[in-house]
Amino acid sequence: MMTEHESTAPASPTATPSQRHLPILGATLMFIVLVGGGYLALRSALAGCPIVPGYAEESEFPGGEEQPNGYEKWPKPLRAFVLSGQMHGYVSPCGCSNPQYGGLERRYNFIESLKAKKWDVVGIDMGELPQVKGIHAQNLLKYELSIKSLSAMNYKAVGIGKNEIQSPLGEALAQVWDKKNPFPRPIVLPLAQTAPDQMYYGLNVRQYEIIDGKPRVGVISMIGPDLREELKNSEKFLANVDELPKVLKAFAKEGVEVGVILHHEYPDPMGKQGGDLMERMNTERRKRALACVQFCAAERKKNPKIPPIQLVMVLTYDTEPGAFMMPLDPDDPKGTQVVEIGQKGKYVGLVGVYGDKKAYRLQYEMVLMSPDWKTKEGKEKDNPVIALFEKYNEELKRQDILALAPRSPHISQVTASNQKGLRSTFVGSDSCKECHPHAFKIWNKSAHADATSTLENLKHPSGRQYDPECMKCHTTGFEHPGGFNDPIANLANWPPAEKQKGSAVALKKHNDALRHVGCENCHGPASEHVKNPKDKTWYSLMNPFKPTPAERVLEDALIANPKNPVALPAWQKAAAPRLRALEQTCMKCHDQENDVIWGQEGKDIAARWLLKGNRLIHHTPKNNNGAGNPPPAKKNAPAAVEDLPPIVIEVIEDKK
Repeated sequence: MMTEHESTAPASPTATPSQRHLPILGATLMFIVLVGGGYLALRSALAGCPIVPGYAEESEFPGGEEQPNGYEKWPKPLRAFVLSGQMHGYVSPCGCSNPQYGGLERRYNFIESLKAKKWDVVGIDMGELPQVKGIHAQNLLKYELSIKSLSAMNYKAVGIGKNEIQSPLGEALAQVWDKKNPFPRPIVLPLAQTAPDQMYYGLNVRQYEIIDGKPRVGVISMIGPDLREELKNSEKFLANVDELPKVLKAFAKEGVEVGVILHHEYPDPMGKQGGDLMERMNTERRKRALACVQFCAAERKKNPKIPPIQLVMVLTYDTEPGAFMMPLDPDDPKGTQVVEIGQKGKYVGLVGVYGDKKAYRLQYEMVLMSPDWKTKEGKEKDNPVIALFEKYNEELKRQDILALAPRSPHISQVTASNQKGLRSTFVGSDSCKECHPHAFKIWNKSAHADATSTLENLKHPSGRQYDPECMKCHTTGFEHPGGFNDPIANLANWPPAEKQKGSAVALKKHNDALRHVGCENCHGPASEHVKNPKDKTWYSLMNPFKPTPAERVLEDALIANPKNPVALPAWQKAAAPRLRALEQTCMKCHDQENDVIWGQEGKDIAARWLLKGNRLIHHTPKNNNGAGNPPPAKKNAPAAVEDLPPIVIEVIEDKK
């Protein structure tokens, strides 16, 4: 249900060297001391919080510990925190391949498994929940779905970050706020309009959140200086240096025992030389978070009732984040611990709190939201998140979100256009079968020919056929003029000044022709080719990826014996350039997120393209090699042996 891509391979429990050793930070920090003041006025654009020089005292609380046996064998903690963040609208795996990871439904089941052990479970989300690309109306509905799902999981605090601000924030919050049924508190420290008489306060935003229980937890959501600068035209931000002392004072007054900071920053490390760009960004993020923690520690010196900041969450765009909780300051291994959860809800962090007020101790494990956490058949009604998804899909239908999907001309429509505008439109696969029975027969037996039905037949939740993020890969031409759900009468006038709406009967007839993943998803809109099949103008546009005669010979050998030790590497070498170009079309849907098997190590190009008992999946008959690769002189006969590459001749001789 999301178009952004990521690797979905399982994580190794072993951290990388860059994850095991955080950089030494203290020597790089600059200080401006305000003599006689209660804190440092470090206000420059390079500082997210005031920094206390020389703060490296031994902490009053022990740091985290790794659990060799996994959380299943932990003793019962005083409290258990489920940490999440950076979901970016990825509310559920699409389900088109296995294994896929993440999803709110699975997270609910994981949390319920902890509650079944009588654990006191509290959810804290870093933020970056919304998706900002795509259809705005759908993004708002998805944000509502996310917040209500977190509420069902007993989340108490949700940070506000870049995506929330850009949604924009007021519109996103208005989608979910209900005074009679308040959802997890959105929090952010340096945002204006959070006073009781201001707009965001009325939308449930606060500068901090205190979570009752034992121990009592205080949560602060921070926005660093680079991100504040980036967002300054969207929102007015207050200075951390002014606002943070007020929050810490409130924590002291309310008896908070454990402090948590959610730190949002998008540093610009491009000017720095050496090392991996991603790791440089992660280093900068930790550095800014450390500055805030050091300031809090200095304030605590003056007022011992201020709780220690035991945990900090920071953003990371690593596809496989560090598996361990690490000391934020390498010089203080028992001090504040840092957690990097990663993107799209693939993992959650589980923190167990042990000890007592004198010395709370944290245990941590990163937990993969794998298919093991999928709701068991027959238990769907026990998962309220599934019911929320049902309502979400119903709302997509009610608002006709499919009609809002953006469209752009197909390359064939652009290349073959004339002064009157676009010419070719989509006609459906049934228009192809009379002239291409061989290809149609192979297609009709494939999963592509039933792609729309797979969405329509889904249950728990149902209604995926109303989601454009699903339908664009389960129908024909959805992203282009005249494709599924876009019956444009006259392409010469495209784009229309207003959305053209015909009768419901006409729309159904149009969509029935373009159901499923048809021929035109690979070959492009075919109306002009159907009108005049002998017009060679369209040949190269509709099929530029024809195999060579040499490939044909090798293909025959592979169909006879797919493990042919000579033919397989020879065919891979001969076909690879053409198939790599062809796969760019396929990977618009068969990407790493929606088809986790595609392109994985061990799944070579032959395994993806050869079909048992048939020719290659591009289903071109032997006598149709295209203008660039003409067929042999004799119909259906192999090319002359002397015209083939030596490796192909070797295959032929071997077959004899």
